Amino acid sequence: MKEMTVRKLNQSSSEEDSDKHNAQIDVRALMAEIRASVINKISDAKDSRLPFIPEKPDVNRGERKAGELLHSEELRYINQNHAYALSALRPDSIKSHRPIIGKIIVKIKRKILSFFWEGLFKGYFQAEKEFQSNLVRYLNDVAKYVDDRDAFIFWELIRKIDYDVNKAIERIERINDEQNASIITSERRVTVAVNEALSRLTHLDTDLRGLSVKIDTLDSVARGLERIINSISQRATIGASSTTASSSQDTEAPIDYSYLILENRYRGSEEVISERMSFYVPIFKDIKDPVLEIGGGRGELQLLFKQNDIPSYCVEMDKAMVEASKAKGVDVRYGDGIKHLESVADGSLGGVVAIQVIEHLTTAQLKTLVSLCLRKIKKGGKVVFETINTESMVALARNYFRDPTHVFPLHPETMRFTLDLLGLRVLDVHKLSPYSKESSLEELEVKEFMTPRWAEATEKLNRNIRRLNELLYGYQDYCIVSEVV
Repeated sequence: MKEMTVRKLNQSSSEEDSDKHNAQIDVRALMAEIRASVINKISDAKDSRLPFIPEKPDVNRGERKAGELLHSEELRYINQNHAYALSALRPDSIKSHRPIIGKIIVKIKRKILSFFWEGLFKGYFQAEKEFQSNLVRYLNDVAKYVDDRDAFIFWELIRKIDYDVNKAIERIERINDEQNASIITSERRVTVAVNEALSRLTHLDTDLRGLSVKIDTLDSVARGLERIINSISQRATIGASSTTASSSQDTEAPIDYSYLILENRYRGSEEVISERMSFYVPIFKDIKDPVLEIGGGRGELQLLFKQNDIPSYCVEMDKAMVEASKAKGVDVRYGDGIKHLESVADGSLGGVVAIQVIEHLTTAQLKTLVSLCLRKIKKGGKVVFETINTESMVALARNYFRDPTHVFPLHPETMRFTLDLLGLRVLDVHKLSPYSKESSLEELEVKEFMTPRWAEATEKLNRNIRRLNELLYGYQDYCIVSEVV
């Protein structure tokens, strides 16, 4: 209604300003029209409440963000201009730019507005003003409520998302931990199974090597027994065919084969010993005078000397050994090596070699042997002694104490000192017969994935293992090479 009134008044004002003849306004007709319009509006409002027609969304305006309603441009405009129309209809707001006739027009307009403003529609305009104020306050409260609700919903949604994400992360981590634990458990089971399988394989390999050694030992013993049986058979045949023996003649003492059998079982096969003895061939290669071997055993070294045209012979005090050596076609004589050395001419020998002999001698006998070598060997001749290496605990425990005829173990440094003291010039000390890697302690492998601390600890442990291997599984034998000066 107020809009229609303002429109009529503005239209009237525009007509008066544009009317050059200052036409007279029909106030009665205008008031009748206003009354009819007001009555129609009131009667329509009594029938029913105005239906709620939702506003169609403006596709061009776009979506409004949460928290934007309270500070929107539309709400700001409503707060600033909700009382604009009422203030514009006040009588004192009517003015005119015409100097003379404008005063009359202004007075007429003010009279008409005063009639409507202070008379007929004052209560209506006051109610409209209060209505608009309450409506603006309500819109402000609604906007604040909507924004607060949106903010609450937003932060509740954020909190729920954060809660759900944290729960999902915890579940993922728990599943990951369970999977890692399962994998580690499976790896440990596989590692244990592999280690057990490797341990069984190692035991089988050890047993296999042990069986191989036993087979070699049995083969060596069997061959030695065959030779002994053959020798006994030959002597029995010769004794049965002899008719010149007298009953009063002393019978020869029987041969003791026990030490030969011991050598066959623990010394090693003749092929293995021959391979080890090949080390001494280059030492006596250029010797022109005879080389005396004391205690030649089964004759492996004498056979090598014979094959390499080195003049030599052997003196052995075990008859069974002499018999086994003669079967190879080498020059071996029965007797005591030291006593034989006393009987040869001074300076007549090119060298003396004794393999695994000096540990059977007393200290006095060893000194006598070295003194005889100085007299009986030409200058420049070689003296070679081989014995068990006492620096190896396993060799000392297994090899030395296995033979009951051994007298005293000889340390390499002690032998060097003794020979130097007695007048021989020691050329070198060679370590012989190393243990295989399978027989010694195994070192740990430094893996690429190890941290520096673990790698250093593993390497330190390996150094200790190497030192322990040197102490326990060092070279089984050593030979000391000296020269007569």
